[in-house]
Amino acid sequence: MADMRSDTRGFIHIVTLALILLVLVGLGMAAGIVAGYLKNAPSVEDVDVEARRVLPTVVYDVNGNVLTKLKIEDRQWVRLADIPQHLIDAVIAVEDHRFYEHHGISVRRILGALWYDIRHLSDDQGGSTITAQLARNVFLSHEKTISRKIWEALYAFQLERRYTKDEILEFYLNWVYFGHGTYGVQAASNLFFGKPVDQLTLGEATLLAGIPKGNELYSPIKNEQTRQNGLNRRKIVLSRMVDVGYITPEQAAQAAEEPLRLASRDSKADPMGKYVSFMVRDYLLQRYGKDAVYRGGLSVKTSIDQNAQRAAEEAISRLLPTGSTPESRKDNSNLTYPQVALAAIDAQTGQIRALVGGRGEDEYNRALRAERSPGSSIKPFVYTAAIDSGYTTTTVIVDEPMEYRAGGGKTWAPKNFNGKFLGPLRLRQALEQSTNIVAVRLTERLGPAKVISYAKKMGITTLVDTGPKNDSGLALALGGLTRGVTPIEMVEAYSSLANAGVKVTPYFILEVRDANGVLLESNVPQREMVLDERTAYIVADMMRGVIYSPNGTGRRADIGRPAAGKTGTADSNTDAWFVGFTPDMVAAVWIGEDANREMRYPNIGVIGSGKAAEIWGAFMRKALAGAPPRDFAVPEGVLTGVRVCTASGELATSNCPASGIITEKFIEGAQPTHACSVHSVSSSFEAPWRGNEEAPPEEP
Repeated sequence: MADMRSDTRGFIHIVTLALILLVLVGLGMAAGIVAGYLKNAPSVEDVDVEARRVLPTVVYDVNGNVLTKLKIEDRQWVRLADIPQHLIDAVIAVEDHRFYEHHGISVRRILGALWYDIRHLSDDQGGSTITAQLARNVFLSHEKTISRKIWEALYAFQLERRYTKDEILEFYLNWVYFGHGTYGVQAASNLFFGKPVDQLTLGEATLLAGIPKGNELYSPIKNEQTRQNGLNRRKIVLSRMVDVGYITPEQAAQAAEEPLRLASRDSKADPMGKYVSFMVRDYLLQRYGKDAVYRGGLSVKTSIDQNAQRAAEEAISRLLPTGSTPESRKDNSNLTYPQVALAAIDAQTGQIRALVGGRGEDEYNRALRAERSPGSSIKPFVYTAAIDSGYTTTTVIVDEPMEYRAGGGKTWAPKNFNGKFLGPLRLRQALEQSTNIVAVRLTERLGPAKVISYAKKMGITTLVDTGPKNDSGLALALGGLTRGVTPIEMVEAYSSLANAGVKVTPYFILEVRDANGVLLESNVPQREMVLDERTAYIVADMMRGVIYSPNGTGRRADIGRPAAGKTGTADSNTDAWFVGFTPDMVAAVWIGEDANREMRYPNIGVIGSGKAAEIWGAFMRKALAGAPPRDFAVPEGVLTGVRVCTASGELATSNCPASGIITEKFIEGAQPTHACSVHSVSSSFEAPWRGNEEAPPEEP
């Protein structure tokens, strides 16, 4: 046994001598290597931490509320003075208790770490000071090489020359990584504990201070094991604080037993709000580039109203059922069906107040990009062209069976939604009840080209009027389009009806400033007069009946204030719409499946425009809750209160029965000028047949 111990000691001596010789031989080489590093060492000017600071783009709503932050990493900068002293003490105690004594590097720590690694055949002990860690985090990689360690020391030395100890400590506490994409003590405090860093208790601060040593190993929110690891690590931090003299053993014991109160992880923000972030992000990336958006600290003021956005998301989540119970109703992205989109703009400016692009996990913004059949929501363009061409609200068109040659020996026989025909109808009645026959006959008389021209100048950009496959047929009147329309262009088109003939272009970026507050971009409303204000008023007034008439198809959109709108349902119930407006806001709601399938679901039935109208109504009531009700202003050149006999369409007289007299509005010059000829002799005259006058069933 003695011989074995003697052999072992001899071996150690031999190894030691060999190491000494190698060191002596290598000194010359080492000197050359060091000289090379010193020649290329960073200058004091090179170690500019502020220039490396990664600042997120902050996006605000129209009232100055923070909507979102666009960032590569979650970092919220906080001053050293606002960080509690017990957290500062905890970090110094466990990471570098001689921080205020050394000049960036600690030979004692380096040699101690090296000796540990030799004894344990590992590279676990870094020996880095807080300054050296800052240098690594800001300027270098995290690879474990001798070269990196040398550069780390050089940068640390220069950092100590350029900045004070407190400045270095502030940089470090805002730069250190805590896992989960979170950097800095402020963001970490919010992530783990749901509160700002200045409210941390000693127990919370010491738990936080222990995480950077191994953010995956000590995370309190990753899983139960890492949570327990974090609590054990907290005890080590507390022990180090006692050793250094920052706290008493009694304080350490009390903090070690402090219950762990983590931020709730159960509630997640409604994913629909993300489409606003996507919209803003895509715009900024295209205009300013990735570096400016994710590192440059841009300040972006948008037109989004946070209250309106919440109203939109709440109305959809509360009122729109999930029809995707069978797996066949989900696509590869596991999206929920039916899908939905909502776009709302300020009627006078075009500023987007709320936007929902869908529900699910994708980034496809249906409010901006989905081209879908508008169904009957296209009819206001037909009626606008008609009123502008001399037709009036009292013009009568017969709702009766009709048939057209469709080419190839085929015929097309349009029908109304409920399969019934109502006989002679005034245009106001026809629009309120959304009769297809009247819209088709009007389009036939006006010509599809005229209807298309009105839709285009009002804001619809997706119509196809040339080529072998186009929208120049009579099916145009019912939304049978080659491509379809998007919700955002529908609110733009309807804005001219809400705004006395003035179309406003939707936009959402009000201004962009850089990190220093310099204005980079400022946008103003784009307004264009596209309709005679009298025509716009008359059509808007006709559309009020869609909501408030007993026969209207959009009665579920009643919001208790002046409003107008139009329902729309595509063939086979693939698309459902409600587009409506007040003098203050224009909004469109679309419901459908991305695969263009019928919206018929087990235990739910058919989802149609009635549901879209209901969502629109719920949204508008909340979004406009703070605005006083306003009526549409009557422009000059519009006659109101004109009494008309429905039997003749002429001016009512005392001989006309009260039940057959209506009060109408006309563009001056288009009103009837002759007294009723039907009731000029006998007041007992019965009006001619006007078909089935019962209220049509609401679309589902």
